[in-house]
Amino acid sequence: MQRFLPKKKLRRSGIWSLLALLALSVAVVSLVFTALSWGHTRSLSHSLQTLQDRLVQVDLQREATVQLLMEQQDLQQKRAKRAAGLKRNRKRKAVVAAHFEIKPDNTAGAASSDIITGWTEVNLNTSTAVKYSPSTGRFTVLTDGLYYLYCRIHFMERESAYLKLQVYLGRAPLFSCLQSYGTTPSSSPSTKLGDFYSCHVSGLVRLTAAEQLTVQTFGGTNLRPRHDLNYFGLFQVK
Repeated sequence: MQRFLPKKKLRRSGIWSLLALLALSVAVVSLVFTALSWGHTRSLSHSLQTLQDRLVQVDLQREATVQLLMEQQDLQQKRAKRAAGLKRNRKRKAVVAAHFEIKPDNTAGAASSDIITGWTEVNLNTSTAVKYSPSTGRFTVLTDGLYYLYCRIHFMERESAYLKLQVYLGRAPLFSCLQSYGTTPSSSPSTKLGDFYSCHVSGLVRLTAAEQLTVQTFGGTNLRPRHDLNYFGLFQVK
C-alpha cells in the first residue's frame, strides 16, 4: 500500500502543477504582450517616420510657395516701376511743335526786307518748338531734335518775273523755292504778270537748341492778305 502517495503529497503536487501552469500562462501572456508591443512600436516608428517625411515635404512646399509669392511680388513691382517710367517718358516726350501765320493786317510790309516778318503764333496746346522775335523775324530753336518743317507764302506780285521763298538756318539756305514765269514786266497792262503766285517748301531737318531760322524772299515783295495762305511751322519727329 505504500505505492499510494499520501493525500498531503498529492495536494502539494497539484498546487505546484497549478503554479507551474500559471507561471507558464504568465510567460505566454508576457511573450504575446511583448510581441504586440514590439509590433506596435515598430508601426509607431514607421508612422512617425512617415509623418516626418510629410512634414519635410510640406516645409519644402511652403518654401517654394513663399519663393513664388516673392517672385510674383518682385515682378509686380518691376511692372509698376516700368509703367511709371513709361508714364514719365510720355510726359517728357510731349509733342514739340509750332505754327505761325501772317494775319491779313500784317501782310503789308511783311516782306519789305529780305526777312519776312509779322508772324503770329497759333496756339496748338503743345510744347513750343521755337521762340519768335517780332523785331528781327527770327525763330530760335528751343529743343534739339529731328523736325519736319513747312512754309508757304502767297505773293500778290505784278512787277517781277521771279518769286523766291527760302528758309535759312543761320546764314545758310535750308529750303528754297524759286519760280520764274518767263515774262518781262512792261508798262502795258496787257503784258503785266497775274496777281497771285505761291511758293511752298518742306522737309526734314535736324535742329539744335539756340539755332535760328528765318523765312526770306526778295525785299519789297507784296504778300496776299489772307491768314490761311501765309504760314510757317515745324514739329518734332524724334
